Parts: sequence; structure tokens; C-alpha cells
Amino acid sequence: MTIAATGKRFEMANIYPTHKPLKLADPLSLTVGYKGGLSSRTGFVVQNEEQLPSEQKDYLDRVAKPYFRAVVGWLEGIKIGMKGRELYQLVENVFPKRDYHWHLNPGHLVSDEEWMSSPVYSDSNQILKSGMIFQIDIIPSIKGYTGVSAEECVALADEELQKAIKMEYPALWDRISARRSYLINELNIELSQDVIPLSNTVAYIRPFFLAKDQAFQVKN
Repeated sequence: MTIAATGKRFEMANIYPTHKPLKLADPLSLTVGYKGGLSSRTGFVVQNEEQLPSEQKDYLDRVAKPYFRAVVGWLEGIKIGMKGRELYQLVENVFPKRDYHWHLNPGHLVSDEEWMSSPVYSDSNQILKSGMIFQIDIIPSIKGYTGVSAEECVALADEELQKAIKMEYPALWDRISARRSYLINELNIELSQDVIPLSNTVAYIRPFFLAKDQAFQVKN
């Protein structure tokens, strides 16, 4: 499954590709989905803030940076044994729903399908367990602003499961280790020890698609 949409994503209810040309300053959504996970990005076809639409010059501060802080908080705070409501509240604390109007749940389970169900909701007593595969899926909706997304897939794994993966699938474990190292040492995210990234682009956010040498990272 792929999505490539520029401008208003659902304008005129189009659900199939058109010949609409891509233009400077357009909002752009790019998504690719595979069995067991999905990767999605939303941003602008620009190189810098000066090229943003006049009514969205503060897009980085109003939308993109707070969203990145929410993704960082999610990755640092999630852990095996916590209740779903604790993760929900963690996101609410750093990215309040009243201000950012995010939809659905801030994280849901995946398996053979991209959406299964979610233990993450406001009064959830469900326990997050080793072996669960999660989609980081926080969708802000701020009137007058283009959205932002860095939707990716991770799994929760306790020490026993991590050892089993390392022993039975060493090549996979090498990729996981490289991804964890990138998140910790390059993006400066204090990644939860229970998180194993299932793609190379977890937490990689480049809201200006033409600025290919720029991405968000946590300041030391």
C-alpha cells in the first residue's frame, strides 16, 4: 500500500492517483505500508521557512517541533508493565489534546494488519506486554495548518525476548542494534530499553522535504 498526496489530501474525494503536479510550498504526504507495519511522513515541499505559505510561517514552532517532542516522549517513556492510560497521559502531558486535537489513540497495535486495536486510551487498565508491536500514530489536527507525521513501527521486548532474537535472528538483531544506536547517539533520544525499532526511520522527522541535510534531533 502506498499513498502520495499533495495539497488537500482528500480534495474532491479522490482516492486514486491523478496528474496533479507537485509545486513548491505544497503540503505533501508520503506513506508506504507493508505486512506488519507502516511508515508515513507529512510536511512541506520547501527548503526553508521563507518558502512556507504566508499563513503558516510558524509551522515549525506551532506544529512540527511540539509533535517531535511528543514522539520523543513516547519513545523514552513507554515500557513493559505500564498501563495504557499511563502512556496516554504521557502524550497528553507533552502534547495536550485540547491544543493539538490529535485523533484516535496515541499508539496502536499492529500485526498482519496496520491497525488491530489499541490498549492506549484515557482510562485504560490494559498492561503493555513484551511482544506487543506498536505503531507510533499521533495525528495532530490544527485549524489552518498542515499536519505532520512520523508514523513508524516498534516492538516491546523484555530481556528474554531480546536475547532470543539475538540468538535466532542475528542479522535482524544487528539491524535493531544499529537503529537503537542511531536513535540514542545521533538523535539524542534516551530510548526506552524495552523498545526495538522495526524500521530504519523511527523518529526521523524532516518536515521540509527539500532540505535533505536537515532533520530534528534532541538538543544535548
